[in-house]
Amino acid sequence: MFTERVQEVVVATIRDMQRRETVATVLHTAAELFEAKGFTETTIRDIATACGLSIGTVMSVGDKNGLLLATFDHQISEIHERRTDTPAHEGDAVDQIAALLDPLVDLFTSNPRLARSYASILIAGDNEPNAFTELSQTLIAEIEAVLDHGNRGGVSASARAVYFAYIGRLFSWSPSNDTDPDSLKQSIREVVEAICTRQETRP
Repeated sequence: MFTERVQEVVVATIRDMQRRETVATVLHTAAELFEAKGFTETTIRDIATACGLSIGTVMSVGDKNGLLLATFDHQISEIHERRTDTPAHEGDAVDQIAALLDPLVDLFTSNPRLARSYASILIAGDNEPNAFTELSQTLIAEIEAVLDHGNRGGVSASARAVYFAYIGRLFSWSPSNDTDPDSLKQSIREVVEAICTRQETRP
């Protein structure tokens, strides 16, 4: 009986590892094809063929919309993870918040077409944005930590205001009207500065 249980655990572990490898392969391949061909032009069949997997296996990881969400969420998550390995940015609150937001702006402006598709899927709400929600909460917490440098508390509303201003400006940005990503960063910085100034003048 004990041996059978051990075997069951081993088999379950192997299956879990294989599943993780499959998911990683599908997401990596999908990201490459979305980047090379474009989101609209890429099909699930293209991804399956490039992976050497069946369409059903790819679909078990996610439909095309879900795969795009997952690839973006993974890149956003990596940005957050890298912050834990690097020293905090020096400067005032505006500089520190800009240092948090600029890498995310770079990600979205590096491929505007994919970024717009990602935003459209989120807005449509057809796919459950669990990862996006968690990453949003992480970013808000990071902004709140910067604003609460005096440990006075009461900065939650300001942190959320910064976050939603950033998201609104980011998702409304279009390279056809503004070809310079640095101007997008500057416009976000101006909003952040206004919110920080208001926060600092509060009694």
